[in-house]
Amino acid sequence: MPFWEQSKFFADAAKVLPPISAPLTSYYSFLNATKALLIVKGQTFTDRHGVSGDWDPASKRALSNEIITVRGSGIVTSLSKYLGEDNESVTFSLSDALGNLPFIHRAYRHTFKSKKELFFPLSKPLYRIHPADKYVWFSAEVPGRMGDVRVLKTLPNNFEIDNGFTTCAVIRSKKRIKWFSKNDNLEDKQRAVARLWAMHRRLRRDVSFISAPQDLWYLKRSVSGSESIQRSNLVLILASMHRLSELSRYDPAGLSSYLGSKVNWLLSEFIRLSPSQFIDEVACEITGLEMRLPGVRP
Repeated sequence: MPFWEQSKFFADAAKVLPPISAPLTSYYSFLNATKALLIVKGQTFTDRHGVSGDWDPASKRALSNEIITVRGSGIVTSLSKYLGEDNESVTFSLSDALGNLPFIHRAYRHTFKSKKELFFPLSKPLYRIHPADKYVWFSAEVPGRMGDVRVLKTLPNNFEIDNGFTTCAVIRSKKRIKWFSKNDNLEDKQRAVARLWAMHRRLRRDVSFISAPQDLWYLKRSVSGSESIQRSNLVLILASMHRLSELSRYDPAGLSSYLGSKVNWLLSEFIRLSPSQFIDEVACEITGLEMRLPGVRP
């Protein structure tokens, strides 16, 4: 597909460009990959980007004053709609958008030390089924210090602690769906699979992964002092790169000032890591398969 091929060419170009220029070609790589996804999935979209950025010249130069608006129509909006998010226009800062991305959250918290940890790390994510009533739910372990019962009080409203485990901290989705029994007919089985698919799509708004050789899953917390944006990684990455591409095109001096300040590590990490994360997630959407970075498992 031409859009997918051109996305790769833009991505290759971004690898050899410095951080002050790379956002421009990276954004168009993301944009064309998104178009390829929407076409494969039979989604309609307009030629509008569906996202815009702004900064008040009278305000202090800070990522919190770089404003991003996802519009009511356009490619970013169509992506958000495809992922099951609402179709309303939403505005947030570049700082908050970066803070909602788990693959750069360490750099974010080291840059903004007053910000709280926004993510639970998850291990062994899976669906469990009750052998008697055949109900299915999502389950995962929360390792380390984040598994403390006091921290688990900040679970999002649609998750709860599974008190059936005593040797480790396990959480589960409150939502359960009825699975099929051995003797059910084909239509009942198909309805059960459709229910699981719908449940899975809802859970993906909360559970995300980092593109890496090993399994790295995360759940967004409900914690005061951190601005949680109810948009997927794909939408936030695309919108954030759009704003950086605007700075690269129209305000290189402004982008240069950021790259020479305390937010340099955060922005450099985003510019460097987001291409593999974004394309990985888009490839997973297109194929329905795990397409993460290859590696050797111990």
